[in-house]
Amino acid sequence: MNNGRLYFPSTDICFFPADALADRKGDGHKGNPVVFHANGEPFETDVRISSGQRISPRASFSRYLKSVRADAGDKLKVTRTSDREYEIEHQGK
Repeated sequence: MNNGRLYFPSTDICFFPADALADRKGDGHKGNPVVFHANGEPFETDVRISSGQRISPRASFSRYLKSVRADAGDKLKVTRTSDREYEIEHQGK
């Protein structure tokens, strides 16, 4: 996580549906949305290919990260609960 965003290594690309993947640019190709649930709040977003080394949901999770007082170095657990839905859990250090 960095600046309210979640990042995954590009090797995790298969964790998301192929049609959810989008271009990095805001005016580029958009993916079909998936939903991340965090503290019961849904975040609907596509997943952008940030670089050859990482992918990231386009949505910012700043509000959630502040609510759980997440700090640099903290861990988050992301669990797929259905084909297009994921649960985020703050696990601390």
